[in-house]
Amino acid sequence: MGPSRYRDLEPALPWMGAGMLPRRVRVDDARAVSGAQDPVALGLMLAYARSYAGALGGVVMGLGAAGGLALAGRRRAATWALGSAAFAALGVVEARRRARRWEALVEARLTTLAGEVR
Repeated sequence: MGPSRYRDLEPALPWMGAGMLPRRVRVDDARAVSGAQDPVALGLMLAYARSYAGALGGVVMGLGAAGGLALAGRRRAATWALGSAAFAALGVVEARRRARRWEALVEARLTTLAGEVR
C-alpha cells in the first residue's frame, strides 16, 4: 500500500496507517473526520480505505498454488499452500474489518457535507 495524499489537502485528517492493516479507529480520529471540510480529501481517504481489499490477492495466489500442486501430485506442498491461503484470508478479514470502520466515518461525513450544501 502506497501513501495517500489526502492529508496534503486537509492535514487535520488522521493518518490511517500503511502496510497490510489500517490503524484501529480512535475517538480522536472520529472527531477529526467529523470536522473535515474538504470533500476531495475525504474522497481520497475513502478510496484509500477501500484499497485494503487488494490484499485478497494473497488468498487467490495461495488457492491457485494449492490447486496446481495438488494436480501435480505434491499433496504435502499443496496442503502448505492451502494453509498459507487460509492465513492470508484471516489477514484480509481483519484488514477489511478495520478499513470498514474508516469507510463508515468518511461516508457519514460526506453525507453530512452533502446535506449542508443543499
